[in-house]
Amino acid sequence: MILVWVFAAGLFYLCLQSIDLDQAWSEFSRADPFWLLLAVFFNASILGVWAWLWYLLLPRKSSVSFARIFQANSFMSTSCNTIPFPGGHAVGVMALARRAKVGHTVALSVLALDQLMEGFAKIFVLTLVAIFVPLPDRMGQGILVFVVAICLFASIMFYFAHKKPGVREENGSLTGKVKAFVSRWSAHMDVLRDIRTFSSGLSLALLMMFAQTLGIWAVQKSLGLDLPWWSPILAMGALNLATVLPITPGNFGVYEGTAFLVYQFCGLGPESALSLALLQHLCFLIPMVGTGYLVLLFVSSIQKRSLSKEEWVVDET
Repeated sequence: MILVWVFAAGLFYLCLQSIDLDQAWSEFSRADPFWLLLAVFFNASILGVWAWLWYLLLPRKSSVSFARIFQANSFMSTSCNTIPFPGGHAVGVMALARRAKVGHTVALSVLALDQLMEGFAKIFVLTLVAIFVPLPDRMGQGILVFVVAICLFASIMFYFAHKKPGVREENGSLTGKVKAFVSRWSAHMDVLRDIRTFSSGLSLALLMMFAQTLGIWAVQKSLGLDLPWWSPILAMGALNLATVLPITPGNFGVYEGTAFLVYQFCGLGPESALSLALLQHLCFLIPMVGTGYLVLLFVSSIQKRSLSKEEWVVDET
């Protein structure tokens, strides 16, 4: 963990070298509030689509309200952008299992399917980057490695979904318990056995990527910069590669460093690139972190109100 923080700090330090911080602040402060609010709105809409994706990925026999799915999803979003990997994902599994009351195996299968859909959507974005953006050779190689990793993960998921091992626990051994857990886990992957539902889930994952790309575009518009039309797609693709594992809380340092390098590649000066990277991350974090806290406050107030309305009856003798 210390090495991770050192890496992020070093990357951010490289971005700050030879930068006029006063000029960077001047660029930062002249951003148009309308476009920034629009960027926050686009990023906030990701949570609604994401919660709907989770709702779709639940087994058909599950009966859970969308409100509880949204609560669990917002808690995971806040955790993933607050604590390092894999803490946020663990919180998401626990929140879905307990808040939505679907159990841990169902919650884990939903999270795995969610990552699979997101992986396919990222492949689509990276394909657009490879087609429309004049990329350096190293970035092209990085895209290829990412695509291979997602395809391997997808193959494993489809294998377990279509070849369900009917295994029972044997003598309480660790191997038997693991096999039984995998058996229960794969049994909940109905989505991968239904092409229509799978297509709907993939469409929602693509919609999430589109909303985030619109958020990047709106932040760019807020500074009125002259950027290539493909710059939001490149920024989205590069950030997908750099933040595939949230190694630092909120991807601080990694996000800014990646966006800074992308915008310098697009021809911006270091001050404009740094201001744009910071604004972009801020407009992303406000809804992705703040919504979970707002939901938590709302749920707590509802629970307190329900407790205050309870009628206590004295036992009669």
